[in-house]
Amino acid sequence: MIPSQFCKVRGRRFCGRAWLPLVINAVLLWTTQNFAAEAPALPPLTTVPGSPRLPGKFVWADLVTDDMLTAQKFYTALFGWKFNDYGGYFIGRNDDRPLCGMFQRPRPADQNAKPRWLGYLSVANVEKAQAAVTKAGGRVLAAPQKMPKRGEQAVFADTEGALFGVVKSSAGDPADFLAEPGDWIWLQLLSRDGRKAAEFYRGVGGYEIIENTTSNKLSDYVLASEGYARATVRTLRTEDEKVRPTWLPFVRVRNVGESLTKAKQLGGKGLVEPKPELFDGKVALIADPTGAAIGLLEWSAESAKGGRNP
Repeated sequence: MIPSQFCKVRGRRFCGRAWLPLVINAVLLWTTQNFAAEAPALPPLTTVPGSPRLPGKFVWADLVTDDMLTAQKFYTALFGWKFNDYGGYFIGRNDDRPLCGMFQRPRPADQNAKPRWLGYLSVANVEKAQAAVTKAGGRVLAAPQKMPKRGEQAVFADTEGALFGVVKSSAGDPADFLAEPGDWIWLQLLSRDGRKAAEFYRGVGGYEIIENTTSNKLSDYVLASEGYARATVRTLRTEDEKVRPTWLPFVRVRNVGESLTKAKQLGGKGLVEPKPELFDGKVALIADPTGAAIGLLEWSAESAKGGRNP
């Protein structure tokens, strides 16, 4: 999922001034039965022979939505993604690189519930990951399940209710590389206790936790593995109970302003507009027409200046 060569860790430094103090009011959890439903036949994560596993890397994302046709039209027009049907489970590709799945479930009776993106991290052992989740106080939403081509995967909620999946890929993991426009480029966890959340995920994914001690920081901790920064953790600065801890995936775009305008024209909604203090105005947060939140990030060589790239 995340082409983490973009954020290789060297020593105690890491990519960027880190990330975004984003406040989400639009994203609430689906009910657990949406994830425990019968799984579709899933293709392998990679078709490159000899691909190694990269524990800790976020390697896949699924969109759970109640209006798959609308969602597909939106992401095709916005990012140029193309979708193929695998028996009701659609694989999204960017330049023929598979990067996400999409499936439809009825919207729960709770009218506050919204469709959402769910990220999966690579693990060496799914059962051990489940044990770490439950020991730390998390919940199992979909028990470990083996799939002939995909491998083994499960879906959990952390101690704050943020949803995530784990997968042990039977074909290895997609390689680390610099994201192209339309690829996933980053992932951030919003938490009410960043340090505690980072420790939770260290137990699950074996991460090294790197604290961001720089001034004007935009995140508090980096989760690193295999010498790469995989994700960041930000402590929410609000007491608003409507703001839920959650994971946010970001897609690289050529121009964040143009992409934001286009997203609105396609029926999406701007949740966080570009601001100079947030990565020099190069990031935004949107909701697609079905309500699922996703981030936009404009990245260029100029972004590496000023200490943003190690």
